[in-house]
Parts: sequence; structure tokens; C-alpha cells
Amino acid sequence: MTDQTKTISMPSLPEKTTYKKRYHRDANYEASPITLNLFSVYQICDLACASDHTVRQHTQICHEITYIVSGEGVFYRNGKAYDVYPNMVFLVNDQDVHSIKSSKDSPLRFMCLGFGFHKDHPDFPKYAHICSFFDHLQTPLIMDKNNLFNLFTLALSEVSNTDALAEEMLEAYVRQIIIQTFRDFTSVNKQKINLVDINDTNPLIYEIAHYIDSNLTHIKKLSDIANAFDYSYAYLSRIFSQTMGVPIRDYYAQRRLEKAADMLTADIPISAVSEKLQFADVSSFCKAFKAHYNVTPKKYQQMMTEKVASAAKDKTK
Repeated sequence: MTDQTKTISMPSLPEKTTYKKRYHRDANYEASPITLNLFSVYQICDLACASDHTVRQHTQICHEITYIVSGEGVFYRNGKAYDVYPNMVFLVNDQDVHSIKSSKDSPLRFMCLGFGFHKDHPDFPKYAHICSFFDHLQTPLIMDKNNLFNLFTLALSEVSNTDALAEEMLEAYVRQIIIQTFRDFTSVNKQKINLVDINDTNPLIYEIAHYIDSNLTHIKKLSDIANAFDYSYAYLSRIFSQTMGVPIRDYYAQRRLEKAADMLTADIPISAVSEKLQFADVSSFCKAFKAHYNVTPKKYQQMMTEKVASAAKDKTK
């Protein structure tokens, strides 16, 4: 999304900059965003790039979720480059500086949604944690596990639909894209490690996941996992990622923080949780926990205590 506060049309590109498209389905509402109750939609598109396609550096005017359908390229966010591949999701936020460079040999095809939250809407409090999580996200790239391609396709089909309920349907799909993107960034697909066929086809992957789940309070560093299986960490992480969709590092980090949440819910002191889960110190634990759950361990523990107390009170009524 370009910074269009002064002009709607995209600035002309230098002669040497390629700006070609093989296929482009674009609904652009930057001049007058569509209002969908809780959201404003600035743009939704499906772009198949030509070789060396470039999107110039620009400043965002809204959140933007991009799903990589095929091809390869580099996405830039605030001066940092990220290599992108099929089935990846990339997120940029309002005021981020962003640009895109497609591969020459394997041009990108991507879908994107530019949107903003209506913070004065009565339903916004239910989405405030998602908005805050997006705003503070440090690593904007993740593999999709929630079929964003289908959701984008359905949303795009409603853009050209003229019946009375098209806007209702568009809002439903936009809502799902946002929620499923949030889930991509905040959760590991737990179901995968429980499927029998994974154990049958690649028992090593199952054993790695089981080892991590069973030793969260004992693993001090990632090399401990590799040492337990007598393989190099690089090899294990590569084959694990191919099957599970996330590298060992991310899986371990996710599981450790989920374990931390369980321990906090059980009213175990924050310092004890940090120590048991092998964090360097309490400060490091608090920082990691807040980055993942968008709330401090202390606040989370208070919330869970209040929730348990409220449930107990309701039960006695």
C-alpha cells in the first residue's frame, strides 16, 4: 500500500525500474476505503508478477497481509530484507516502510489485503489484542497453516459480486483472513504431531516433537535436542520444518510459552516459571511472553485467577 495522503496515483517509476504484471486483479479503495463495520478495506488484490517486477519503496497507510501463492522474491520492511516463498504470509503495518522485488527466474504471485480497524466499534475490544499484536510484531514472516489462499479467493469473488449480501460476505472473509493470520503467527498446529500417519511415515519427526513436549523444563539450548538424537541441529531443523511447517526453533519457543501459560494459570510464581523453563532470567521470560501473548506474565496470571474465581462463583449460583 502506498502513502496516498497527497495523491492517489502511484508515483512514476524510474526508467530502469521494472513494473510489469502478468495478471493483476486489484480492487483498490485507497481514495475511499470500504467501511465494513469493524474494518476499513483499502485494497484487496491478486498479482502475478512479470520477471523482475518491483514495487517501489513506500510508506504504509494501513495494515497489509500478503499471502505468497507461488514464485520467489524479497519483501522489505523498515530496511530489512526477507526472502519469501510459496505459502508464506507477510505482514506490514501502518507507517512501515515497505517494498517488493520479484525473482527474475521465478516471478512472484501474491494476494494482499490492506485494512484498518475501527477502534471505536463496539466489537473492537474483542480484536484489540490482534491489533496490538500486529502493531508490535518484530518478525513479519511465517508459513501459513490456515488456508489463506482459499479465503483470499473467496474475498476477491465478493468484490465483483453485485447482490445485496456481497458486502456481508466480504466482511466475513476479511475477518477470517485477519484472524487466521493472527493464528499463523501465534500458534503451532498441534494436531499434526498427534496424527498417526506422521509417526508412520516419519517417526523421527514425531520423536523430535515428543521429546520437546516432554522436556520443556530440561532443554537449556537447541543443541540439546540435536544431541539427544545424535544428528546435527541444521539437519533436524530442516526435515522437521519440511513436515511440520515450522522450524524446530519456532516449535520449541511456542511450546515453551504455552507451558509457561499453563504454569502461570496454576498460580506458579513468575520467577519459578522462568527458572523451570530455562530462561536466562525473569526479564527475558517476561519479554518473550509479552511478545507472544501481548500481555505481561503478571497481567496474564491476574486474568486467569479472575477467570477461575468468576467460573467458581457462577458454579455456586
